Amino acid sequence: MAVSQVSMEKQHLNKAISFTGFLGMGIGCVFGASWLIMSGIWLDTAGGPVNAILAMLLCLIIELPLALAYLEAVPMIPLAGGEMAYSYLAFGGLAGMIAGWFGVLVNIILCAWESVAMTRMLGYLFPGLKTMAPLYKIGEFTVTAPAVLIGLVIIIGIGILQYKGVKLSSKFQTVITATVLGLVIISTVAALFKFNPANLQPIMAKPASSGILALLAMLPFSIAGWETIAKGAEEANIGLERAKVGKAVIISIIVATFMYMLTTFAPSGIVPWQKLVTVDIPFATASTQAMGTAFFGTLLTIAACFGVIGVYNACFYGATRLLYSLGEVGLVPTAFTKLHPRYKTPITAIIFVSGLAAIAPFIGKPALIPLIDVAAFAYIILWGSTLLSVMKLRQTQPQLNRPVLMPGGKVVGYFGSIIGILLLIAMLFPGSPASLKWPTEYILLLLLLVIGGVFYALRDKSIPEEERAKLILGNIAEEIK
Repeated sequence: MAVSQVSMEKQHLNKAISFTGFLGMGIGCVFGASWLIMSGIWLDTAGGPVNAILAMLLCLIIELPLALAYLEAVPMIPLAGGEMAYSYLAFGGLAGMIAGWFGVLVNIILCAWESVAMTRMLGYLFPGLKTMAPLYKIGEFTVTAPAVLIGLVIIIGIGILQYKGVKLSSKFQTVITATVLGLVIISTVAALFKFNPANLQPIMAKPASSGILALLAMLPFSIAGWETIAKGAEEANIGLERAKVGKAVIISIIVATFMYMLTTFAPSGIVPWQKLVTVDIPFATASTQAMGTAFFGTLLTIAACFGVIGVYNACFYGATRLLYSLGEVGLVPTAFTKLHPRYKTPITAIIFVSGLAAIAPFIGKPALIPLIDVAAFAYIILWGSTLLSVMKLRQTQPQLNRPVLMPGGKVVGYFGSIIGILLLIAMLFPGSPASLKWPTEYILLLLLLVIGGVFYALRDKSIPEEERAKLILGNIAEEIK
């Protein structure tokens, strides 16, 4: 068939996500495992706790205008395609594909990163996993059979969970998020009784400009994932107001950023922060020293392991739903639109994302930093596309129903656009503290873009543009007219 029945008829995803489910999805996807694994790297990169906290605040300031754009975009266009849908309506098919593919990339990269992060945390709990049954070496790092097996178990397990339906996935995410936040808050409050300000010295081991900028380039990877909510807008409960879906985005980014500040600053006052730079799990190390027992360190690591599962669950969901939408409107092969007849979940997309993420466990620790840097670059593109789309659609589609307007209007829009462009330039400019690492990270970025280009070339070109527009607009088609 020139145009498949799947492409010609708008299918209906199961509507099962509540406001609490969206919050669990957003906060859980942002605040997963970075707080436990990355805090030492953050302190070293920034040159101390003060620069690190300032970088986080600056990242929030930079991301907030981009997140505020989602506040308007999500309830205005509550479609599963998220950024792809916004860009498509504002700038056309190619822009929709670019935004959509970057959205797929960041979520797949996060899935890959989290599968490797889990092996590092389990290595802290069971040190033997780091040396047991070695397979081969990549540089100085040894890939072991248990590490590969653990990563694959996570990937296959979440794939099965997603295969069985969104309702189960969103509830699972909410429970995990609540558990992680509760344990982190309790542990942090208890550890603060041992807080010693002398451990914060020197508070700025690097100049503020270079230290903050260097860390700022990495942070979009960690203070990210809140946009996953946009991918699930079409599956919100029927009774849930459009505006509440957008508000869940803003709440998620603010809460998660505050938690990152807390879990970076607190251990720096318990253990001299220079020492935290040298250990694998800084937060757990600080808690163990404060309590005089390994119990809290173990408890925190177990909590983070649940967090990893939560983040993987949410990011996997985002990647598969976006691939589904790209296929539905003919921007990637229509095979990605196949839904399970009972669970109404995208089968082909689930298999593809699982397969691509499964490469990471076979690389291990050497994949962590390149994945972080490439994902940070992709996030800026992704968020920026939504901001530009919101500004464009105000001019071209003023009749769209906008339950919530982006606060600050053009001023916030221009500010966010300029800051985003400057950060992208800093990441691409050789010699900048924020630049990608040559050649590994440039090659990885290029490879992922080539895959997207191949999919775009293999799209269903027989779908008329008018039909494509109907498919992507869904239930807001009349508003566009």
